[in-house]
This record gives sequence, C-alpha cells and structure tokens, in this order.
Amino acid sequence: MTATPEYSEWEETLEAIVAVGGVTLLLGGTDVGKTTFTRLLVNRALAQGHRVAVLDADLGQSEIGPPACIGLGFADAPVLALSDLPPQALAFLGSVSPPGHLPEYLVGTRRLADLAAGRFLVVDTGGYIQGHSARRLHQNTFDLLAPTHVVALQRRGELEPMLAPMRRRDGCRLHTPAVPAQIGTKPASFRAQRRTMRFAAYFAQAQEHTISLDEVTPVGTWLGGGTPLAAHLLRFLNQTLPVDLRVYYAEQCGRHLGLMINRPLSPDAPGLGMALEQLKASEVSLTVAPRLKHLLLGLEGANGKLLGLGLLEAINFRRRTLGVLTPVRAPAAARILRFGTLRIRPDGSEAGTLQRDEL
Repeated sequence: MTATPEYSEWEETLEAIVAVGGVTLLLGGTDVGKTTFTRLLVNRALAQGHRVAVLDADLGQSEIGPPACIGLGFADAPVLALSDLPPQALAFLGSVSPPGHLPEYLVGTRRLADLAAGRFLVVDTGGYIQGHSARRLHQNTFDLLAPTHVVALQRRGELEPMLAPMRRRDGCRLHTPAVPAQIGTKPASFRAQRRTMRFAAYFAQAQEHTISLDEVTPVGTWLGGGTPLAAHLLRFLNQTLPVDLRVYYAEQCGRHLGLMINRPLSPDAPGLGMALEQLKASEVSLTVAPRLKHLLLGLEGANGKLLGLGLLEAINFRRRTLGVLTPVRAPAAARILRFGTLRIRPDGSEAGTLQRDEL
C-alpha cells in the first residue's frame, strides 16, 4: 500500500478502488480536487500492477490534449501531472462546456472508453454540475460507461440530486470522500488564462492551408449539406432583401435555406418572407460570415480519427475553399470538418462563442 498522508481523507477510497478495479467515474464541480484524485489513483493503480488509462472529459480544463476536446491517455509509468500523458485519441467538441454539445460529448466519451478496453480506466469529468441538463448528462454518462466506482467530490452536497438514482443501481460502488482542506479554489480568470496558454501552445506552429469544400464534408453546420443556389437566384436574394444586406452565398436542402450574409438579419426582416416563398423554403439559417473567422474546427480522417484542430481564417465562396490554420502536417487527409462553436484567435485568446442556430 502506498499511503498518501497529505490527502488522508482519500486513502480508504483509493485503496478500495484499486483493490476492485474496473471503471471509475469522477464527479464534482470546479476546484474539488478531481484532477489530483485522478493522479493519485493512477499512480496507486500502476503500483499495484494495473494497466491504466485516463479519459479526460473536462473540456475547459483539459489535461490530455487541447481544450474543447475529450482526451484519452495511457499511463505506463507513474505521472507527476496528467498533462504529461500524450493523447492516444481525441474527440472534438469545439466548446469548453458541454451545453449545446451533449450528444457529441456522450458519443466521444463512449468511443474513447471503448479504446481503453481491458485497462483500469479513470474518467475525469468537468465542473458542469448545476441544473437539469447537467444531471441528464452525467446520468447518461453513467449509463453508457456502467462504472464499477463513482467518486463524488463535493463540499456542500451539491451532487446529491444526480447521485440519487446512482445509489439505487446494483454493481456500482459510490464513494463520497471529503474534499481535503488543502484543495483550494482558483479564480475563473486563472482557468481562462490556462486555456489561453494551452490553445496558444497548440497553434504555435500552425500554418494556413487551403481546403476545398469538394474534398471534405462539413459537420455541425448547414454549409455543404445542400445545393448551392444558382447565380440568378443569388441575385434575386440580394435584390429582395434589405439594401445594406449582402448575401455572399446560399444553398438549399429540401425546404431549408442557408444564407451566408454580411450582417445580422432578423427572421422577420422585409423581403425575407417573400424570398422563402419564392424558393419554396419554410426554414432558414442565417449565418453572419465575418463571425466565422477564427472558428474552431476539428479535422477528421476517413477512419473517423481526429487528426487535429484548426481555425477557420477565410472562406472563398466562389472557389468553394476554406483557409484553415492548423498544426496538422497533412490536412489533405481530412475528410470531415467538424465545426465547433468557440472562436479562438491564433494567440490562444477566446474571440467569442456562436450559437448552434448560427451555423
């Protein structure tokens, strides 16, 4: 047994988990010590001869891989920090928080967990715990992973609403050790600065590449999912809609119309209803093209593996090409461009967030 006197409150839980093995799911808000607990558990399991994997599902404060991704790492030797583990695989979400990306979060978590089959797996989640949506997310994560252990780190019973159904499930041990006093809190500005530094490091060696929309399929956006409008219909839109509005590009899929425009447009703007009627469309997506600059992208290969991240720097609608800043060495291997909702400048700073209906 390897004692951890500095975190004596966790000693019994660590020993109980290592003795049984299986999948361990960590739950807790921000600054309760989930990352520290994970590191201690990893090293304890390694000392007992386990083959260990860590699934880092904390999108905003990721340790394995860049932010806005779920990361999987294999630990073959004791670690001083989880960030020392190179990512074996990544799942791109394009956001530093799960809301608006719940299906992608669940799919990515399950897919990466499958890659760790046969290993002592520790799943470290983020601090998103408040509200009905958070409870649904963690309940679905619990159902997908069927963990042997759930470790709930809380200070004032804040996890109890989501723990209630887990307590009634057979085959899972629920652990609620106290949060040690030496686990302090950090200001939100510290977490934001850390994300900036990690994004900046990731894109430090990035170069801009031209990617043809005829060679990739965008996902998470209407762009590329329909038929481009003919030139005369594009002229019709520009003549029908407000005079200071410019439609750069449009495409239609069934009764859905997607418009790339130069400025925000109200759904009840003059002329829009007539345009929809003439084009026999009943649904419209209005995307302000300048707001796509610096949008975070995931580049995926034909096998579904994430090749890396990119930033959307330019769109040439006439040539149907995208300018993508990325450190990926062979971006031509990408077959899927997964659109995120977070905008990141090349220096790593956040430039804003888009809503799903803007894409």
